[in-house]
Amino acid sequence: MNTLYTERLVLRPFREGDAEHMYRNWTSDERVSRYCRWDAHKSVSETEEYLKMCLSAEYCWAITLKDSDEPVGAIDLVGVNSFGVNEIGYVLSYDLWGKGLMTEAVKAVTAELLDCGFDKIGACHCIDNPASGRVMEKSGMTYVRNTMAQKKFASDELCEVRCYEIGR
Repeated sequence: MNTLYTERLVLRPFREGDAEHMYRNWTSDERVSRYCRWDAHKSVSETEEYLKMCLSAEYCWAITLKDSDEPVGAIDLVGVNSFGVNEIGYVLSYDLWGKGLMTEAVKAVTAELLDCGFDKIGACHCIDNPASGRVMEKSGMTYVRNTMAQKKFASDELCEVRCYEIGR
């Protein structure tokens, strides 16, 4: 997996020792987890388990600001959705929302994945989080459908999501 550079970001592989920053910057923040499929972490040890998944994933980047090596978010290939499209997921520290940083990260990662041979990359967001949809649109993705998806891991609750895609 390549380290990716944008105007303001470095997207690098996660490292042992990142859990404390992850916990402080986003995994413990209920304002962030509200829109994610996981609940806010209650301890650093919970984030350490998440970090293990990040370390073993083939396409998972820590989002860092160019002037700091501290992870402030994550972006990764989360799997193949029910429509057969490789889907990315992303998360960013609440204090950095609305600054265009996630759009930079999504553009860099989708370009990298398409360069790696993927034909199409998708992303979805719950309809109560339209800002995430704006990130997808500003990143060059096109709206393709609404569908229902599991709201939280280990939950039967569903939420309506808007799905976007970009291809070669």
